[in-house]
Amino acid sequence: MIEAEYDAFYHYRALMNWCRGVGFNLAADFFEKESQDELEHAKVLERYLVDWNVIVKLPVVESPKVSFADLVAGISDSYKMEYDLYQLYQKKVKKVFDMDVTLFGVLQERLEVQLKAVIEYSDKLNMLEGVDLNKTNLLLLESKLF
Repeated sequence: MIEAEYDAFYHYRALMNWCRGVGFNLAADFFEKESQDELEHAKVLERYLVDWNVIVKLPVVESPKVSFADLVAGISDSYKMEYDLYQLYQKKVKKVFDMDVTLFGVLQERLEVQLKAVIEYSDKLNMLEGVDLNKTNLLLLESKLF
C-alpha cells in the first residue's frame, strides 16, 4: 500500500507539471496539493510500521505518465487510480478486521480518505458530462472544477 501511495504522489506531480505547462494553473495548484496529500498518506503508513519496530523498505516507484491527452484524461486517470487504491484499502481492511484492531483502525482511516477522493473525482467527471471539452470550455470551468 505504501508503494501505491508513492505511485499516486508521482502521478499527481506529473499531472501538476502537465497542467502548469498547458496553462491550467488552478488545476496545477490543486494537483500539487493532491500530491502532498498522497505523500502524507505514505508517511502515515510508514510511521505506523516504524512505531511497531518494522524496518520499512521504501519501494521503487516507476516513472509516471507525464503527458495527458487533455485535462479530462488527467481527471479520469486520477479517478481510476483513486478507485483502485480504495479497493486495495478495502481488501486490506477486511483481511485484518479480526487480526489486529490497531492496524484495522489505521487502514479504516485510510479507506475513508480514499472514499472521499473517489467521490471528489467522480463529481468532477459528472460535472464534465455533456460539455464540449475544448480547451476554452475547460479553462472556463477550471475554477468550478478546482
